[in-house]
Amino acid sequence: MSSVLVWLATVEIIGLTAFPLAYFLFPKLQDRGYGFSKALGILVIGYAAWILSVTHVVPSVPISLGVFLVVMAAGSAFLIYKRGEEMLDFIKGRWRLIAAGELIFLALFIGWTLFRAYDPAIDHTEQPMDFAFLNASIRSTFGQPEDPWLRGEIVSYYYFGYWLMGVVSELSGVVSSVSYNLSIALIPALASAGIFSLVVTLTRSDGAGMRLGVVAGAASGFALGIVSNLAGALEFMRANAVGSQGFYDWIGIEGLDGPAESPTESWYPDEFWWWFRVTRVINTFVDGRGIDYTIQEFPFFSFMLGDLHPHVSAIPFAILFAGFALNFFMSDMIDFRRMRPRDFITVAAMGVSLGGLAFTNMWDLPTYAMLLVGVAAIKAYPSEDSSGVGYVKRAALAIVQVPLVVILLAVALYLPYYLSFSSSVQGIGAVVTPTRYAHMLVVWGAPLALAAPFIVGSFWQTVVGPDWRRMSVISASLAFIPFVVWLVIRLQAFGHATSPVERLIHVMPFALLIGMGAWSAIYECKTRGASGRAFALALATLALLLIMGPDLLYVDDFFGENNERMNTVFKLYYQAWVLLAAVSGFSLYYWLRCRRTAVGWRKSLLTVWAVFAVVMVIGGLYYPPAAVASKTQDFSSSPTLDGLAFVERRSPAEYEAIEFVRNNLPSDAAILEAVGEWFDSGLVSRSTGVPTVFNWPGHQVQWRGNSELFGGRAQDVTDIYQTLDASEAQNLLVKYGVDYVYIGPRERSQYGDAGLDKFDSFMEVVFEKDDVAIYEMRR
Repeated sequence: MSSVLVWLATVEIIGLTAFPLAYFLFPKLQDRGYGFSKALGILVIGYAAWILSVTHVVPSVPISLGVFLVVMAAGSAFLIYKRGEEMLDFIKGRWRLIAAGELIFLALFIGWTLFRAYDPAIDHTEQPMDFAFLNASIRSTFGQPEDPWLRGEIVSYYYFGYWLMGVVSELSGVVSSVSYNLSIALIPALASAGIFSLVVTLTRSDGAGMRLGVVAGAASGFALGIVSNLAGALEFMRANAVGSQGFYDWIGIEGLDGPAESPTESWYPDEFWWWFRVTRVINTFVDGRGIDYTIQEFPFFSFMLGDLHPHVSAIPFAILFAGFALNFFMSDMIDFRRMRPRDFITVAAMGVSLGGLAFTNMWDLPTYAMLLVGVAAIKAYPSEDSSGVGYVKRAALAIVQVPLVVILLAVALYLPYYLSFSSSVQGIGAVVTPTRYAHMLVVWGAPLALAAPFIVGSFWQTVVGPDWRRMSVISASLAFIPFVVWLVIRLQAFGHATSPVERLIHVMPFALLIGMGAWSAIYECKTRGASGRAFALALATLALLLIMGPDLLYVDDFFGENNERMNTVFKLYYQAWVLLAAVSGFSLYYWLRCRRTAVGWRKSLLTVWAVFAVVMVIGGLYYPPAAVASKTQDFSSSPTLDGLAFVERRSPAEYEAIEFVRNNLPSDAAILEAVGEWFDSGLVSRSTGVPTVFNWPGHQVQWRGNSELFGGRAQDVTDIYQTLDASEAQNLLVKYGVDYVYIGPRERSQYGDAGLDKFDSFMEVVFEKDDVAIYEMRR
């Protein structure tokens, strides 16, 4: 309990310290950025610690982090000194809005903390990898974090999300095995507070009252963190023997092979890890073999699963940048020839935000850069001459002056990372097998039931003006250029395009919605200025592009050939879910506004929309409570937030060894342990951040693109443990700069006991209990 309170107090202090800065940076937001202040403060401190440590100016240690917090507090104190009375008046006038945002943050944080207490073990999927990188970030002082599973090499992954959570861990003093779980609870809380701030501003700028704006903002937080896809409803049907065999054969989801022989006695399915299947919906089977394996996670699943992956860590910081984009959209156009100090600071802050987002999850960079470029182009549209040349020049100038500078800053400010990063990406390919409509409905039914009618309704309310041709060209280009690119790539690859008409028809529904969204956003901005509706339409259009895109193109990376678009669908669908969550709250407000004045057939259409949306959302609401109850086994275990408690229960000796390594080994130490993949492999190094010679080889290839850096390491580790020649073992340890050797049950099982006695000849036992021992090289 004390760890939770200290962690929460640390986050609140960071947020309160950063609020004056947020107040300065977000003048157009209804809460002046209060909902973003915690994420902003973590980002500012985290970036300062990272850039100064990798450039060897100041080490990243708790004392320096505290100094950075004090410096940020001093900057905020200066802003309060300059604008204290104005800020006080604002707080007095908007305290209910601020309180509502804070309550949403606390509710999400407390709720997910309670869940993590009943499911704390860092022991499945890729949690060990996340834990390893979190510990490596905490342990790092100067330079980039050393890869805990590749001695002597830095982490080759977008690790900034781990770094930021590590900053909070160090400031709070909470041990990493607990802070891992608190980080998983903090991320949805930060994200919901941010999306609340964003959507309240969107609705208020469109004319909504404060109460309705709060409802819409809360609805978006609900859509982001709770609503799930419809596969959970199918799991319920199957478990209760509902539906025919033909239905399940047609739906074609692996694992949902047909109705159960008899209904389950529980209110949720009783199969082991049934809840995992909801993220493996899309596939096409030919002769019983899947040829289009993909992953379709959504935020609630990720929060429940407990992987501290980049796509999860990025959510609050993606919403933070969306807040910057909205503030930019609603502000006066920045002219670099007449920039004020506020403009320079704002552009720099946007660069830090976008760069940090890319460093947290590289896949987010093109999406949110596109958002900024898009809203700049839309914002420039109203000012033009009759020939249209004025708009082209103004749009180009608007993009060059702010978005391009922000994108360049996003790279320049994080250059040490980019210079060291290696990737397995080889180019762009054309998708052969697109997503079936049935699977699209299962995955996207709930979000699109809210967003699609909003786009169509907004388009219906537009009026054809004298510039309709230009608007049509812009909208159609945005909608169909991805198809044209697909066609060109297919022609280059095969000399012909397979069924181009069929593929065009397949993506046409999304292309039409994208065109309508772009047209409506331009029209809205042209007639009413930079409104919340225009920005919401831009978000919806971008989200639809992210959904349609993987049916045409994929990023050619490590997963290649058979799983060609797996990672593309995974990453882009996830971003689309976050964007559509923001649109969902605005769509609810839009429906309520239209309902007030609608009569006749329009009112009937709105009723149909409401019924369909409610059915889809209800379909997405069975999964969360059922999955939570199943994964926690009805909350039957004793609650703890220690992610290593499972090790203590299973092997107290290993748990004590981990504690010994964490508390006693020097900062430059390295330790040898058995090589393996998944689950128990690399237990000591991942739990402490102390690097080992080599581990998780399959993932190392993913992260680095090839095996050049670690060829021969696995054999060297085997030789160290198995050789009877003490000199050979010692020389190999010196080769990798390793001065500690760990011997536990995995090492004994994997390498045998025959070669272990030699360590006594040149090393000292510094820890020993049961079948676990740690040796230290004699000095």
